[in-house]
Amino acid sequence: MIPEKFILSMIQVLKKFLAYDFGTYQVYIDQYGNRYIEAADGNFHLLFLKSTGWTSKWGKTFEDDPTHCPFGNEIADIEITKMCRGIRNKEGKRTVCPWCYKSNTPNGTYMDFGTFKRIFDKLNAPKTMTQIAFGVDAEASDVLNPDIWRIMDYCIENNVTPNITVADIDEYTARNLVKRCGAIAVSYYGRIDKNRCYDTIRLLLDEAKAIGKQMNINIHCLLSEETYESVFDLIKDRQSEPRLQGMGSIVFLSLKQKGRGEYFNQLTEEEFKKIIDTCFENHVNMGFDSCSAPKFLKAISDRPDRKELENYVESCESCNFSLFIDANGIFYPCSFMEKEGEWKTGIDMTNIDNFVKDVWYDDRVVDWRNESIRCIECHGCNKCKFFEV
Repeated sequence: MIPEKFILSMIQVLKKFLAYDFGTYQVYIDQYGNRYIEAADGNFHLLFLKSTGWTSKWGKTFEDDPTHCPFGNEIADIEITKMCRGIRNKEGKRTVCPWCYKSNTPNGTYMDFGTFKRIFDKLNAPKTMTQIAFGVDAEASDVLNPDIWRIMDYCIENNVTPNITVADIDEYTARNLVKRCGAIAVSYYGRIDKNRCYDTIRLLLDEAKAIGKQMNINIHCLLSEETYESVFDLIKDRQSEPRLQGMGSIVFLSLKQKGRGEYFNQLTEEEFKKIIDTCFENHVNMGFDSCSAPKFLKAISDRPDRKELENYVESCESCNFSLFIDANGIFYPCSFMEKEGEWKTGIDMTNIDNFVKDVWYDDRVVDWRNESIRCIECHGCNKCKFFEV
């Protein structure tokens, strides 16, 4: 954990750079893109360090854990293409991901720059947004979305860090991503060809080294019964495979049975725990999607260091600090809730005037937020309201 003394010194420096005064809160941004948000009543604070992506949030004191940001979203997940040609298999033929919850294919639509700019300008009006995770195809192809670099550049011009997940890219794309992104994740498809993942990791690491940039390059790995054995191959390779030397963490993603993933099966609690224990035993850095937080907390309950580990766990933040917007500009709490349950229809971001009033405090969003806050207060963690994770 970063010491309070360091946080206080950073705040002291950042308070020289008042960028926006909204009355109820102030936003400070320095020349490096570091950001500090302070509520006028002292009930909410956020500190974001751009070089590492490290973020801390607190209330009146550092011990207070705020339930949500009252002024707007901190991060956004924005899909800018619904098309995907998949990754190359061992024969070199492209194949779509067998568990893609979006069920993406080479046919589909993309979000152009004009649409993105209209949406971004509304989202960014409160100046609380620090990062955007972009949903793209496996190749991050500027053929499937010709505006991808222009979209990322616009984020950077406005002090918002772009992040992305890819799977099978070339040198040209690696160069463009490393130049622009704060963090990059590479999807692991061990059942198709793990070398596509490992080669992509190496490309990105080499590009970062070439320009002297320190950045997190992680692996995303789906957890399911069907991928279970290949997970241990990945953990073993992380310790010995030269192409993975210098990367960040393996980030495990719990299965949500949606799209093509509907036909895959959840791990048992014992299998999930075995993966965690194996990483700990072999000193392999790991992370999880927020959907996995309840399972992870249960899996570490018998560890002597569980209290320290709990400090690093963030459960679902949808509508509290984060949101999702699809390639058509429609808002949903998260990407998995697209057209599900009470979110059969989302909120059209191209047809709103004021993001905070029309979206962040929309009745459905407030109801979602209040339910998640009640869940945290009762169970200490926010369990998914819709999917069995």
